[in-house]
Amino acid sequence: MSFTVGSTRRMLTRAAVLAAAAGLGAAALAGPASADVTIQQYVALGDSFASGVGAGDYLADDGCYRSANAYPKAAEAALGERLWFEACSGAKIEDVVANQLGHLYRANTEHVTIGVGGNDAGFSTVLGACAGTDTALCEAAIANARAIITDSLPAELDDLYTRVENRAFSAEIVVVGNPRLFAETACAGALAITPAEQALLNDAADLLAETTAAVAADHGFDFADPRAAFDGHGVCSADPWILGYTGNLESFHPNAAGQAAYADVVVPLLDY
Repeated sequence: MSFTVGSTRRMLTRAAVLAAAAGLGAAALAGPASADVTIQQYVALGDSFASGVGAGDYLADDGCYRSANAYPKAAEAALGERLWFEACSGAKIEDVVANQLGHLYRANTEHVTIGVGGNDAGFSTVLGACAGTDTALCEAAIANARAIITDSLPAELDDLYTRVENRAFSAEIVVVGNPRLFAETACAGALAITPAEQALLNDAADLLAETTAAVAADHGFDFADPRAAFDGHGVCSADPWILGYTGNLESFHPNAAGQAAYADVVVPLLDY
């Protein structure tokens, strides 16, 4: 482990928490009584891009589509910590708040990744609107998504990030963004989304990334930006790391190679 200023601060904070737990009772400070404060833990929060939809080898039939190939599993192996794999397909920010924060503990949560926001902007609805011949409908859907990203998403992300850091204030917290989806060329997998429409969708993905990164920076969190890594590997590229239309919920999600690329971006930002 490299002893950077941030990691040293976390070690001192954790030591203070554990000392307080010794005097006041671990259950009072470390979350539910079932939490083992001696085990270092990593919590992966987010939506389908974080759970690994599209990467196959799903771990349970619970509707969340958590993949053994998803970047949280690669991070678990690199960190050597207990993984609470909370990310779930379809999750919005409100779902993360309601359902995914229960294993954030003050004393022993070492690392947290957060990847959410695309569903709040309605990207699946936007893709549906663009998967046809009505360009005006597509452009209107993209404009609506951009308005959500600009007007309401920052406050929702700020609230989520505040909740996470309040529950796991000694953890290294990394916010994870989404790649651009398209190679901006035509192919069967693009489902009639034209190159011009793909460019508009990629621009909206850039706005989402920039907005998310700005809120993360306000909290002092690192931002894992996969866009450069995925360049040349979008839908309709010669070597796609993102699935095109598949006829099911895996459509337009990273495949196993895409999740490996995610891991290459995320893991180096996690101090270990």
